Amino acid sequence: MQKTASFLALLVLAAATTSAQQELPQSTDQGPIATKPSAPTPDKDGVFSLGDGITPPELTNAVAAAYPPDATEADHPHVSVLSLVVGIDGVPINVQVVNPHGSPFDEFAIAAVQQSRFQPGSLNGKPVPVLVHVRVPFFHFTSAVPRLMLRYAQIGSFRPRPNDLNGIGSGVTPPKAIVTAMPEYSEQARRQKIQGVVVVSMLVTEEGLPTDIRVERSFGYGLDEKALEAAAKYRFKPAMRDGNPVSQRITVEMNFRLY
Repeated sequence: MQKTASFLALLVLAAATTSAQQELPQSTDQGPIATKPSAPTPDKDGVFSLGDGITPPELTNAVAAAYPPDATEADHPHVSVLSLVVGIDGVPINVQVVNPHGSPFDEFAIAAVQQSRFQPGSLNGKPVPVLVHVRVPFFHFTSAVPRLMLRYAQIGSFRPRPNDLNGIGSGVTPPKAIVTAMPEYSEQARRQKIQGVVVVSMLVTEEGLPTDIRVERSFGYGLDEKALEAAAKYRFKPAMRDGNPVSQRITVEMNFRLY
C-alpha cells in the first residue's frame, strides 16, 4: 500500500475555547480534493475561472525569480502568491500579489511570472482567458520557480492550544479559517520515513489573507518549506474588534505523519 501523508492543522488562537467545525470537502489517498468548480461563465471582462468545462492553463516556460540583492540566509523563507490572467496567447496579464505586505520578494516574483509563458486554458477546445493563481517559493536561495496552484485542501476542525494568546487582546474575536491547505510531503522526508511537527505563524490581514509567514519551530527535511507553501494558501474570516476587521497574528501547527 502506498504510504500517504496527512496533517492536522491546529490554529493557535487566544479566546477560543472549543473546536470550530466546518462543512468542508474530504481528501483521498491520491491527495486533496479540489473545491467545487464554478460553471464556465466568463466575468464582465470575458475571463473564465477554473471549473467544469475549463481546461486549465499549463506553465510551459517558468522563469525563476531572482532574490532581492540584500537578501541573506538569515531572512525568513517567503512564499509570494500571485493572481493573474493567462490570455489566449499564453501571456500572463494583470499579475497581482494576493497576500501583499510590502515584501521585496513580491516584486521579484511578479517580474518572474510576467516573463513566464503558459499554454492557455480552453473551453471546448477553444483557447480562452483564465484566472489562475501562482505561488513563488523563496527558500534559502534555492531556485524560486513559479508554480501553478490548481488544487486546495480544506480541514474541518481546529483545536486551540492553551496558554498561547498570540497577541489577541480583550474584546477581539480571533480569525476563523475558511480555507486551509494540506502540505505536500517532501521527497526527502518520505524516503527517510520522517514524521514531525512544523509550527508556522502568520499575520492575518483585515482582508483575511495570510502575510508575513514565518517558521516558528523548524523540523527540517524539506518539511518547513512545504508547511510555508501550504500556509500561503489559507484564507480567513478576519479577527474582529467592535464589529470591525483587524489584523492578527496566529500560529498554525502542522503535524506530518506517514501511515
